[in-house]
Amino acid sequence: MYGGRDEGNVAQRQLNIRVDAAMFDVLEAAAFIDGMSLPELIRPILDDLAKDLAADPAVQLALRAREERSATRSGKLTRLPARQAEDV
Repeated sequence: MYGGRDEGNVAQRQLNIRVDAAMFDVLEAAAFIDGMSLPELIRPILDDLAKDLAADPAVQLALRAREERSATRSGKLTRLPARQAEDV
């Protein structure tokens, strides 16, 4: 589950997005006013969004499915949730 940004302990991945020129200009101007870079302006917003999404049960199921699929491909066993383990 997403636990916030801790650059020392969490593997990072790059995210590239395209925005229209007007939106970019607004974001760049806001970052300039606040004396920060564009990534510094956007990162806290993405952190908040990710925390909100991480609480969504559908997102949790999707993350669990991705983890199980990845483990299956690599030949690793995954731990079943308690309720599911009782049914086996």
